Order: sequence, then C-alpha cells, then structure tokens
Amino acid sequence: MRRKITIVKGNDKDFTVKVTKNGNPINLTDIEIYCEVKDKPNGQLLFTGIVTKTDPEHGIFTVRFPRTATQHLTPNQLVYFDFRFVFTDGSEKNFPTPPIVCNVVDRVTD
Repeated sequence: MRRKITIVKGNDKDFTVKVTKNGNPINLTDIEIYCEVKDKPNGQLLFTGIVTKTDPEHGIFTVRFPRTATQHLTPNQLVYFDFRFVFTDGSEKNFPTPPIVCNVVDRVTD
C-alpha cells in the first residue's frame, strides 16, 4: 500500500487494501477491522473510516472516507490513519507502522 494519500476536501475518498504476510494473503473473514483518522498519531479523532471487507478470504477490504467527514478538513492539513485488527482470541494489531499520512487539498471545480 502506498504510504501517502491525497484527500480532496469535501470529496469521498475510496481505496482498496490487500493484507499479506510473506506475499500470501491473510484471511480476514473472522477479523474485525477499524480505521480512525486523526490529526496526529495518538491525536484527536477527526472521523472514522468506513471499512468493508470485499474479498476477505484473499485479504482485501475497501475503505471510504466520506465527503461528510472530509468537508471539515483544512487544505494543506496532514491527517494520519492506520488499521486496528481485532482477532477472534481478543488480541489486537495495528497496521501499518508507521501510520499512513494523508495530505488534504482543496477542490478546483465546485
């Protein structure tokens, strides 16, 4: 996954994530996935990303940052996110480390 993403203020942002280990997909079927977007690592929560497992057996899910959330961001602002995986045994893991950085830009066409 690319580590830097651009978000257009007031637009939806959708992207796909594939989770692998040693090149092999991780089965995500029984794993809960969460995504929080913050102003800095361990900072203030700005919004929650919408995670949808699209092909969990092959480690694939999509994430949506809805325009209702991105409209409150500021151009040239940096925001940060990662994913928290909660396994059936209750253990948790955040991925990736360090978190992903997003740059916010303004729209050109209204």
